[in-house]
Amino acid sequence: MSSLFNRLARSATLRRLVLALRLHKLGNGWLRIFPQKRRLGNSGIIYRATRLESIPLASEMFENAALYDANLLPGNFTSFVDLGCNVGYFTCWLASLAQGRKLNGLVCDANPAALNEAAWHCQANRMDRVYPLNGVVGEGAVGARSDFYLYESNICSTSHLTEELKQQLKGKWTRISVPCLSIESEWRKRFGDQRCNLLKMDVEGSELRFLQAEPGFLKLVDAVLIEWHTWGATLDDLKKTLGEYGFRHIKTLDESETMGTAFFSRP
Repeated sequence: MSSLFNRLARSATLRRLVLALRLHKLGNGWLRIFPQKRRLGNSGIIYRATRLESIPLASEMFENAALYDANLLPGNFTSFVDLGCNVGYFTCWLASLAQGRKLNGLVCDANPAALNEAAWHCQANRMDRVYPLNGVVGEGAVGARSDFYLYESNICSTSHLTEELKQQLKGKWTRISVPCLSIESEWRKRFGDQRCNLLKMDVEGSELRFLQAEPGFLKLVDAVLIEWHTWGATLDDLKKTLGEYGFRHIKTLDESETMGTAFFSRP
């Protein structure tokens, strides 16, 4: 079975076939009992996959280094926030690049199962100053609750389920209720006025709402790595809004008709 998982990590055709045949349910059942664990050679950081869709994600991030540009990160970073952290691979990637520096941070996701995996990665790698948070950002007053829609695969969940998204991602969606969070409050509760060296955002259409709702926190942020989705914001929207907070667009890492990833930093 492990050889199949290794091939799955490297073959896009095989991944599509597995999903088309609904074999992912069988694979996910196996992985829940026998998670696939790996250790990053240069740093010793441990990560695991408990769902099939996590395997190609891990391959792209850790083996191919194809998702993000490490050269863009603030030098000697020690603090971060990961909004839409999914299973926590970005945190593992950061920890591997930190070269032993102790990290302070928040990892946030509205998907409880994904957040549990992110929490496991923090605990397994002794990141005791990185705190998991369950909830949504930019969607309501602190203490309120908001609807959130989980896709049957953890590759995509959202606060705003549009017909366009339903057409793009056929399959089962489940509505849950989650807390509305203030990242500024959560950050200051743990770290006071400390700078946040990097804010990473993958919040599936809530980008502008978060940026507009958190001016106090953004004043503490040095750099922003953001994935945007055109049903919620365009790159021009982000340039304008983040420009008002003092950030400059540095690089667009990728862009398609529906989404993209860009890096912003203070001069």
